[in-house]
Amino acid sequence: MKKFLAMAGGLLILATVAAQDTAPVRKVWNNGTIDYIPLGTEFRLEAENWNPNTGSILYTYNSGNLTEYIEPVVLDEEGQFTLAWATQDVWGEVSNTKSYTGIVDGSAPTIKFLIEGPVHTDDKGVVYVTEQTGIRFFGEDELSGTEHIYVDIDGTGNMKDVVNGNFIYLSDKEDGAVYAEGYAVDYVGNASETIGAYVYLDNTPPSVYIDIDVSPVETNGVQYISPFTKISLSAKDDLSGVDAIYLSWNGAEFARYDDKTPLIAPEKGVHTLQVFASDKLGNSSELSEFKFSTDLRLNPAELFLSVGNQTGANDTTEVESTETATPIGEK
Repeated sequence: MKKFLAMAGGLLILATVAAQDTAPVRKVWNNGTIDYIPLGTEFRLEAENWNPNTGSILYTYNSGNLTEYIEPVVLDEEGQFTLAWATQDVWGEVSNTKSYTGIVDGSAPTIKFLIEGPVHTDDKGVVYVTEQTGIRFFGEDELSGTEHIYVDIDGTGNMKDVVNGNFIYLSDKEDGAVYAEGYAVDYVGNASETIGAYVYLDNTPPSVYIDIDVSPVETNGVQYISPFTKISLSAKDDLSGVDAIYLSWNGAEFARYDDKTPLIAPEKGVHTLQVFASDKLGNSSELSEFKFSTDLRLNPAELFLSVGNQTGANDTTEVESTETATPIGEK
């Protein structure tokens, strides 16, 4: 199962950034075709051995009005621009025009990620994963693109660049809350805010319980219950929660258990009940097994007479008795 998720409240959102290693650097970046420039960059026009008494520098911005260049100009609008300029001497002679096209980028990337493997989000937005769940980060940036994604999932404060990394697995973590945080930087140095959130690791299957309304009795190694005894199944899971309980009578195919309906043995005789449960991430418990019989038959009691003699020994004799169908105590 694969899911694309934005870095927001819910799943992994990747505290303290190691500034000397991961602090963003503002710069001009060329993608092979055009320059991308940070918002707020100034442009200057300079001429060698320039003397303002001999002429002026003129420029236009995005084909606007012709303007005399006096001091640096701030690029304060995002998007593509074209700058054209030339020199003009005091007699009105204008040099050949030069031009430059670039793209001003003032927007930081958005961190997103791809999840592959077991994942469950409950109705409160809490996200659960297993050690088999892979998380891969990527950035979404409409202009220069994402150069770095710095992430800390170890709680050390040391950020690692995972922009071109593979899937990350939480195989070295204990079950429970795992906090991750991070931020993204584009190719001109725009950095997103550092954002973080919890994901809950769950590799533990549910615990399964078989409850009997009347306790069984055991004789000769066999457990006996009444044919009318009600059997109830339950399960508990402290993290992602129980998804389903499954049962099998006497080796038959497993079926989902309806926890609102107590079980009664299908017929009189010897039975084996097998049960397991799975949680919302597919973690399955081991089989719980209950072997019992509903056919308790007591052997008839026999009469023995023990007669003492003068030597102190007892002479014991089994005697025959008459058997009737009348229950004892009835006339």
